[in-house]
Amino acid sequence: MDLSAIAREVAGRLRELDAPLVVAVMGCEVNGPGEARQAHVGLAAGRGRAVIFARGEQLRTVPIECAVDELMAEARRVAQELQ
Repeated sequence: MDLSAIAREVAGRLRELDAPLVVAVMGCEVNGPGEARQAHVGLAAGRGRAVIFARGEQLRTVPIECAVDELMAEARRVAQELQ
């Protein structure tokens, strides 16, 4: 898992949203959601999978290959709530 590459992809794709979101990309699926509970949305990557979370709540665990798409879906949902 290349966490830097995931973070770069997330940063690039967030440009499509016009919302003041705080987004976390963490490298530990155990501690990540708690450490980033101030974020609107985030992902915590582990071996072959990632936990998607919003506002400190764990939502679901997905294969790492789907993590950015799942995070972006959640980011779009939260962005709509903020408008």
